[in-house]
Amino acid sequence: MVMQLRYTRGADDKNPSNDYPGGLIDLTEPGRAVGPILLYIFMGAVDAHVQSFAYWLIGTMTNDSQMLARYAGFYKGIQSLGATIAWQLDAQNVSLMGQVIVNWVLIVVALPFTYYVTSRIKDHAEDSIEQPADDWLMRADGGKSDYI
Repeated sequence: MVMQLRYTRGADDKNPSNDYPGGLIDLTEPGRAVGPILLYIFMGAVDAHVQSFAYWLIGTMTNDSQMLARYAGFYKGIQSLGATIAWQLDAQNVSLMGQVIVNWVLIVVALPFTYYVTSRIKDHAEDSIEQPADDWLMRADGGKSDYI
């Protein structure tokens, strides 16, 4: 949050350097660059962990590959909806602090649901699909493949 208070909507004609105090950040100025660099590294690592956790949760829900594909598709759809909302918040010139507050509210609201789902995970999925061992050789019309 402290880093966020330094940023504005970016440079404009009146203030060409109002995006970050002192203008553009150069890597040769370690006193100014180290904070944003560490912030971006941390954000990238957290994003990777959240994505891995989400896919792990999806993978624990079933052994059925068709259902897993549907769950992953739903997850990516919700993720795209979130990106759309973020772009619209920015397009409507919502303050950057307002956008951070929206993100934190969404995280706080999601945590109890995430805890509930995580606490219900079993060591194995109980659904099992009885398919013949050569089901990958079946054609869409139910007949055997010509490659047998």
